[in-house]
Amino acid sequence: MDGPDDARAEQDWRDLEPVVLPTGAAVQECACLVLDPEPRNVSRARSFVTDHAPGLPDDTRDVLALLTSELVTNAVVHARTEVRLGVALTDADVVVTVHDLDLGRREAAGPERDGGRGLGMVEALAVACGQLRHRGGGKTAWFRLARHGAAT
Repeated sequence: MDGPDDARAEQDWRDLEPVVLPTGAAVQECACLVLDPEPRNVSRARSFVTDHAPGLPDDTRDVLALLTSELVTNAVVHARTEVRLGVALTDADVVVTVHDLDLGRREAAGPERDGGRGLGMVEALAVACGQLRHRGGGKTAWFRLARHGAAT
């Protein structure tokens, strides 16, 4: 089931653009990869997004890989459904989306609980981020980073 799906990527971006991109930004390039919910695919996800976002400063590339790992790991561990990973480039930003079919809510992290702090890291490091629930089922978690290190 793993593999790229360019037609699906284009449709996903048409649906998500108004939510994940700043007003006036347009997607120049996008790609999508469908992954089975297996831990080994977190590494594939990191490679996929960094390969599709060339020319980033090293620190931005590292953050891109880190935040992608967090969102894909959450989907693999909690949703346990097919994961659809998307990456898009605009003039100023790189956007990553992670779609799964899980609709469950997660409990908030507390001092006595292991894990659960990764989404806070995404919020702290991304220019923007969020989560969308879909009427047809599932959700999409996303984040946006400035391509050249400056916030947009």
